Amino acid sequence: MDTTIFKGMIMGFILSLPFGPVGIYCMELTIIEGRWKGYITALGMVTIDMVYSTVALLFLSGVKEYIVKYENYLSLIIGLFLLVISLRKLLTKVELKDINVDFKSMLQNYLTGAGFAIVNISSILVIATVFTVLKVLDDGNTSPPTIYMEAILGVGLGGTSLWFLTTYVMSHFRKLFGKEKLIKIIKIANVTIFILALAIIFYTIKKITS
Repeated sequence: MDTTIFKGMIMGFILSLPFGPVGIYCMELTIIEGRWKGYITALGMVTIDMVYSTVALLFLSGVKEYIVKYENYLSLIIGLFLLVISLRKLLTKVELKDINVDFKSMLQNYLTGAGFAIVNISSILVIATVFTVLKVLDDGNTSPPTIYMEAILGVGLGGTSLWFLTTYVMSHFRKLFGKEKLIKIIKIANVTIFILALAIIFYTIKKITS
């Protein structure tokens, strides 16, 4: 039985675990503006994960040197970007918005999620490492193009499924908790993003200057 698509789904789950600063941002957006805003933003990230999975499978040898060379500077950009966003949110009064779903705002959310993810080009190395551990390319009974398509499809299915469940759970916080408690949760999330961003910046600067 060909398990490539299931290995791809494992990769998608790993990439979409909502514990990093971007994942926290998507969960916060889900609480403030509703489930679909958070989910569409996450889909933007999943799309880039699929693109980077393609790069990892097809062109790793050609981009590896470039990624390693500029990884620290890319990480610094991510840290500064998240720092600015979290600081702006901490200095702005939190207001739960009425859920308003329209194409323009959804497109903006999607592009925001993609923008978050595309900066993190070093994730290609993570993808390549996990694919290697899972032995995705070791199926001798399947042609390489088919393996690539199944692995990438699996990444998409894994990521979209996990975020569908995550945003479903987070959206219920709007119903289960009062407004004041939700605002406290959002503030805690922003403080967490701020701390993580500082950690990324300090760690990256240390690596650059060492």
